[in-house]
Amino acid sequence: MNRMTPRERVLASIRRQPLDALPWQFDLTSAIRRKLSEHYRTDDLLTATGDHLVWAGVGAPDDFASEDPGPGLCRSEFGAVWARAPRDTNMGDWGELVSYPLTQPSLEGYAFPDGAAPGRARGVPTVRAQYPDHFLVVGGAGLFEPAWALCGFENYLGYLLSEPRFVAELTERLADFSCAATAQLSGMGVDGIRFGDDWGFQDRLMVRPEVWRRLYKEPYRRIFEAAHRQGLVVMIHSCGNITDILPDLIDVGVQVVHPLQPEAMDVAFCRREYGKDLTFWGALGSQSTIPLGTPEDVRREVHDRLALFHEGGYLLAPAGAVPTDAPVENVVAIIEEAFAQLE
Repeated sequence: MNRMTPRERVLASIRRQPLDALPWQFDLTSAIRRKLSEHYRTDDLLTATGDHLVWAGVGAPDDFASEDPGPGLCRSEFGAVWARAPRDTNMGDWGELVSYPLTQPSLEGYAFPDGAAPGRARGVPTVRAQYPDHFLVVGGAGLFEPAWALCGFENYLGYLLSEPRFVAELTERLADFSCAATAQLSGMGVDGIRFGDDWGFQDRLMVRPEVWRRLYKEPYRRIFEAAHRQGLVVMIHSCGNITDILPDLIDVGVQVVHPLQPEAMDVAFCRREYGKDLTFWGALGSQSTIPLGTPEDVRREVHDRLALFHEGGYLLAPAGAVPTDAPVENVVAIIEEAFAQLE
């Protein structure tokens, strides 16, 4: 078989087609990026690590302007204000939600952003042109995290029980926004869209599965169908244990689940029960093997994952951003074993 491009390799794995090696990917905090740059003596970590994915942002429209909320703060298009310090960036943290616009369970008087406002994907063509042989992923607008950022996390969880009509209305408006924003990707050569909504605790969903199905399943189906209409591979990101809703995700059109977190989910069970329909992305222990093990431990885990998923349906990757305290030798061990597949 001729050597495949990274893009061809990712698509072949997702489609369960013959491939020359399983694809791989890295989420790196800025601290780990510095360590790897020093190790490889280059800032071109895409080449050094062999990462198969490149990313392009989909964000605020051309006409978005926001008053400066103050030093160290940023205000989202939805009106939520976040504190972002250098420490957050260094650790791969989102920062802290400082204030939110919906102080009551009502949309009355709130000006909802227009997902169709032009310019959200203005940077995508440049990335596609720069990396024609890589699998291009953009971030999609989800339903759970934007909702609690509008209301405050604890308030929103309370509304799930006490204000189901408000939650349903807010969810539908967020779905409208997401579908309209995704439509702007038409014809831009994007391969996949990853919707980020962390639903999981370490051992279970944050909400009961039946509540998730009642409030979110059909709106998710709608936003995923909008992505499929653009020919995009539908990916979701959720940390924690989401095993209970994997069949539901298959039903609503998800193709790739990130991260398969070995500290929270049974890797072999997920592969056996759902690997025919889902591609799993991750499965290397970002809370265990990578920061706490030896390079030999890491190599054994990589070999185990490559053997388990040898038929495809897998993107080899740390299960989340490589933590800042991980020995650089352990990250290099993953890279070396990934490249060794091509020898």
